[in-house]
Amino acid sequence: MRLFLVTGATGAGKSTVVRGLRERGHRAISLDADPRLCAWTDAAGRRVERPAAPDAAWLATHRWTWDPLRLDEIVTAETAADAAPAVWLCGYAANAAELADRFDAVFLLDIDLATMRHRLRDRVGNDFGRAGATLDAADTYYREFTRAWRGRGAVTIDASHDPGSVLARLLTASGVSPRSLRR
Repeated sequence: MRLFLVTGATGAGKSTVVRGLRERGHRAISLDADPRLCAWTDAAGRRVERPAAPDAAWLATHRWTWDPLRLDEIVTAETAADAAPAVWLCGYAANAAELADRFDAVFLLDIDLATMRHRLRDRVGNDFGRAGATLDAADTYYREFTRAWRGRGAVTIDASHDPGSVLARLLTASGVSPRSLRR
């Protein structure tokens, strides 16, 4: 079995990819949905609560990160529990590049800055990009994050297209059959 990470800037379509992969019978996990894995952390790595409307100073000293031990638990459980040809873990974290050795391949959902801003304005649920100074922070994170993953050789998938096209490109790039694996 192969273990893939699908990542991208906020608004790139990671949650949409999870839903689309699941609809096609693939094993896909939203890492952003695991509260034991994801958290805002301070400079010392301690978990903190994000203010409702964080300002630029707060955002400059805090990051959305994954707990490496919890990620290892997820990887172990997913690879042991399912005989699927691949497991797709989808999410974003500032420290994801430090944890990339757990994956067979990393796919970067790539969108331009204007598309990201448009999607952040229109999405439901997650208020990142609309609360406090988070839109400016999203711009900064976008530039840093995409540059870092491109530099690491992540497989880039143009995520500005419709979800079906994005999934088809992702599956083709991974070598996993685009057809439904289970019904």
